[in-house]
Amino acid sequence: MLVRSTTDFGQQVRLARKARGLTQAELAAIAGVGTRFVSELERGKKSAQLGLALELARLVGVDLTARPRRGHAS
Repeated sequence: MLVRSTTDFGQQVRLARKARGLTQAELAAIAGVGTRFVSELERGKKSAQLGLALELARLVGVDLTARPRRGHAS
């Protein structure tokens, strides 16, 4: 899936979390964050901290790749 928004990213984290059979509380405990952070991230809150968001994604098995769009100089 091409992630173009915080909502897209949150949706991917939610799907991966559920596929692993984790609740928001369980993921929060594993990541060392509050359940509120997980909830807000999954709902696409724009002010979520990028570092923590990436860590949660990693913990549920979501990899992100950044690459230049076609037609744009590097």
